Amino acid sequence: MPSLTPKQLIPVFIIVALSVLAAACSSNDEPTGDCLVAEGGAFVNAPCDVPKGVTLIPTDTPFPADNGADPGFAAFRAAGCAACHAVDGTAASGQVGPNLTNVGAEGEPYVRESIMNPSAVIADGFGDGIMPGNFGTALSDEQINTIVAWLIE
Repeated sequence: MPSLTPKQLIPVFIIVALSVLAAACSSNDEPTGDCLVAEGGAFVNAPCDVPKGVTLIPTDTPFPADNGADPGFAAFRAAGCAACHAVDGTAASGQVGPNLTNVGAEGEPYVRESIMNPSAVIADGFGDGIMPGNFGTALSDEQINTIVAWLIE
């Protein structure tokens, strides 16, 4: 399977996010409760009401220029990690997954395994299956190595 570029990964992550939102919102005609929507880097409760006949169409979310950003952070953000994870001192402020500011203290094997096989070790307070399990195949070895090196700095 050929490696995907960061630009090719963006639609994959949009589809995953929309799938989560669709599951939360249900496809029934009647609202069944609150839905989760992304707001300020976190999922928050919001009404599920969508007028009949309206189809929600996802749009690409452009990333700001990296303007000399650390290559590790640029790879982290391009892979979609910043949408779910926060890293103090960066623009990554996701609230869905654990804060990764100090994950490097766990060591390189732990960080790599967490990306390649996220079900192997589940962070306290988070359930299995929150993080997509396909990063080991969706990201190139170079992307994974760059992200791991950045997180363990």
